[in-house]
Amino acid sequence: MSEPTYRPVSQADVLAIAARDRKFEGLLLSADIALDQMELAESRFERCLFQTPTIRGTDFPGAEFNDCRFEPTRFANCKLGRARFVGCTLFDAGAKKGCTFAFCDLQAAEIVRSNLSSGSFEGCELYGVNAVESSFRGARFARSTFTRAISKRSLLTKASFDRCNFSFADLAGLHLQGCEFLSCKLTEASMIDADLSQATLLRCALDRVEWDRAKLRKADLRGSNLSGLNLTVSADYAGLQISESEQAEILRHLGIEVDDSTSS
Repeated sequence: MSEPTYRPVSQADVLAIAARDRKFEGLLLSADIALDQMELAESRFERCLFQTPTIRGTDFPGAEFNDCRFEPTRFANCKLGRARFVGCTLFDAGAKKGCTFAFCDLQAAEIVRSNLSSGSFEGCELYGVNAVESSFRGARFARSTFTRAISKRSLLTKASFDRCNFSFADLAGLHLQGCEFLSCKLTEASMIDADLSQATLLRCALDRVEWDRAKLRKADLRGSNLSGLNLTVSADYAGLQISESEQAEILRHLGIEVDDSTSS
């Protein structure tokens, strides 16, 4: 399959499109293009290649990115609420480097069939993120939050991931109460100090996850591979739900041997 071709544009071209209909199609946004501080709400980017190393303070709420490629880019203080990434690549396989989102608003963003491997989310607002068939392999979420305050005393936490890859991802310390992970791969992910109370992790690959001090109160792990789950290192697992087939594995890590032989 041949590589897509992209049409080079100038800074003036970009400004003209932004002022006209905000439809960017098949463009090469080279390193000398500056998107900083631009108002690009509801913009549509189709089959574009972003070579811009840094994008600062740009407003992308409601923007759509379809089949776009991003060379390692740092988004800093950008507004990406309700943005949609569909079929996008935000990972450089050759450099084994992903994109960075620093202090960005990604609330209610939708990510579909996109690759954000090795990405870094630093101090981002991620409430209501919805991702399907996307890769966050090796991603880091330092100081990011999936929680939104609705009053001084009330917080809501919300996110949904369906058939996503979080292998080797660093989810340590995150508040993920009530979040959904459906048929996701979290092999060797770090859940150290994470709060997964009432979270749903159905049919997930959870082998060799680091669970130290994780809170699993009333979490639903039914149908998941729990190889290596030692509840003695977790902070709370009252009301945890697991499948019957995983009982022996869990009890073994608690030092309990199960004899399922039939007595004569």
